[in-house]
Amino acid sequence: MSQAAAPFGRLERTLAWRYLRAKREHGGASLISIISFVGIFFAVAALIITMSIMSGFRATLLDALLGGQPHVYAVVNQYTEAEAEALADTIRDIPGITSASPYIEEYVLVTANGRKTGAVVRALRNEDLSTLPFLKDHGQAAIDAGFGVGKNGGNTIMMGSFLAAGREGLGVIPGDKVEIITTGTNASVMGATPRSKAYTVGEIFSTGSVELDMAYIFMPMDQAQILFQSKDHYQMLDIRLKDPDKTQEAMRAIAEATGNAVYMYDWKSQRAAYLNALKVERTMVRLLVMVIMGIATLNIIVGVVMLVKNKTRDIAILRTIGLGRGGVLRVFLMVGTVLGTLGAALGMTVGVLFILNIGAIEAFINLFMDGGKVFDAETYGLAHLPAILDWGDVFSTGLYALAMSAGVSLIPAWWASRQDPVSALRFE
Repeated sequence: MSQAAAPFGRLERTLAWRYLRAKREHGGASLISIISFVGIFFAVAALIITMSIMSGFRATLLDALLGGQPHVYAVVNQYTEAEAEALADTIRDIPGITSASPYIEEYVLVTANGRKTGAVVRALRNEDLSTLPFLKDHGQAAIDAGFGVGKNGGNTIMMGSFLAAGREGLGVIPGDKVEIITTGTNASVMGATPRSKAYTVGEIFSTGSVELDMAYIFMPMDQAQILFQSKDHYQMLDIRLKDPDKTQEAMRAIAEATGNAVYMYDWKSQRAAYLNALKVERTMVRLLVMVIMGIATLNIIVGVVMLVKNKTRDIAILRTIGLGRGGVLRVFLMVGTVLGTLGAALGMTVGVLFILNIGAIEAFINLFMDGGKVFDAETYGLAHLPAILDWGDVFSTGLYALAMSAGVSLIPAWWASRQDPVSALRFE
């Protein structure tokens, strides 16, 4: 008595592979099967590319925001310099807090080369420049350029790259003069006049966020206190954490350590709506592309059904020589699953290669943009097209495509296994 073939054994694999390789005129895989393969390939590649770019957008945005702005804000304008510095010393000693730096921030009008634009002046002490990760050499390059050097902090400032030289910027470079006009006024016999002063651009910085680089000017603290008439007072404390996500825990610890001496809020309250929008958008795009992938895999049903109809006589012969219904089901299940697996594997490969070479691809596309860019920094708010390859997303996408392919292949495979060999041989 012959032994039954093992499930998914050599016989079943050979039959599935033979049917996949057979030419169309010999009853092999139809054009619809090829279309389903291409559809799965494009859907998988699109999902990986889309998710990676959206992850890159979020990470780059957070890096820029958390590099250029405090993790926790503490209001100290009601205290003197000495009192605010004592509070800062207390806060620095709290575990999980890396720095607490006083600053002043005011809106101003800045002019140069006949251009005018609004800006935000942030006043910093030289010793606090090292808390800003985007500055070169922890701020030493800015000090070497003259920042904070001279009487009352000197007249050298730092300026964001897009504010300095962007399309809507001032068109200045290090060494150029700019005039800063404040909202405050000076009283004179001619009436009240706005306070203004000329400064030298010493350093141009980039946070990675166009939004910040189009707005910010850094000024030495002593000079800002004179310009904004805030002598012996700071405005805020810039508090940085080891883990920027743990702001609530940090604020509770600060309140306990200082006896609720300061009013605080965190970066999340400033950007909550924006970050939530990114999260919702990412989820919706994922669902949309997964639906498209599901539609692509549905074509496998039609392709395998047509293959079953072409191979009805073969199925009948196999059944009569001992291949059971389960064997027939597994043969055609493998046909559909292999189509989906090959499409998913190619899509994963192309998607990963696209993300790994996204800089070169963006540069290549820019060659055909008539002097423009496919991803304009000032329009989209980031300096380049960001992308972060998440291998979890890559493998979960491949597994989803594989599961969908196997799931939809079950339907025609089950139908093939229910074919009556006697009827098939009679009418074929």
